[in-house]
Amino acid sequence: MSTREKILAGIGIIFFVCLVVWVVRTTPKAPPPIEKFEPPTVMEYEGNTITEERDGKIIWELTCDKMRVDSLTQDMELTNVRGKYYDDEKVWSLTAARGIYDQTEKIIYVEGDVLIKNNVDASELRSEDLAWLSDEELLVAQGEVAVTNDDGAKLFSDKIEWFSAEEKIIATGNVKVLNTDGAKLSSDKVEWLSAEDKLIAEGNVKISKDDMRAFGDLAYAENDFKKFGILGNAKILKGVKDAEEAF
Repeated sequence: MSTREKILAGIGIIFFVCLVVWVVRTTPKAPPPIEKFEPPTVMEYEGNTITEERDGKIIWELTCDKMRVDSLTQDMELTNVRGKYYDDEKVWSLTAARGIYDQTEKIIYVEGDVLIKNNVDASELRSEDLAWLSDEELLVAQGEVAVTNDDGAKLFSDKIEWFSAEEKIIATGNVKVLNTDGAKLSSDKVEWLSAEDKLIAEGNVKISKDDMRAFGDLAYAENDFKKFGILGNAKILKGVKDAEEAF
């Protein structure tokens, strides 16, 4: 190959390399994939009321200042909740800082300064949070629960279950009952049968009234503590001074 041919071949190779580089650099990049657009599923409303009826009669209703509704599940988040539960002649009113309504399971959950009271007497319930299972007519309150009866009797516990149809209350965890006549009871669990005016306490039971102290595994009381019994490792002390308080 002559010198002239070598020069032309070299120029051709350089030109080809430059052409390849130019093509690579100027080829447009592949467009990014189109992101799938998901429409918002949550809608907000300023104030609203939801109700549930049975046999043409309103069982409960909830009102709030703000409501967020998931359009897919229909679940609701509520702010500044106010509710009413209709129990024959009584109307129980509820207030709470916030809440959730599960449309599928028909469960109402509220929390934050929960207070329930009725329009007939001074009965009320306070707790940190509360759930209402509509189908089971069951109310569950938890967290420093305090119940005050219309006669002034009080009950404190970690958790309370109120079975509306059965007129029964079950309290568990650090249970304490203070009666209006000065009687006191503490136990792990207390079951209160409202219709029968009967109370059953289980686990580490302690009862105090006047100068009497009673201890046992299980106790029952009827007729406003005027009649009671204690079973299982039972012990009763009389003539106990106030300084020897058992609680």
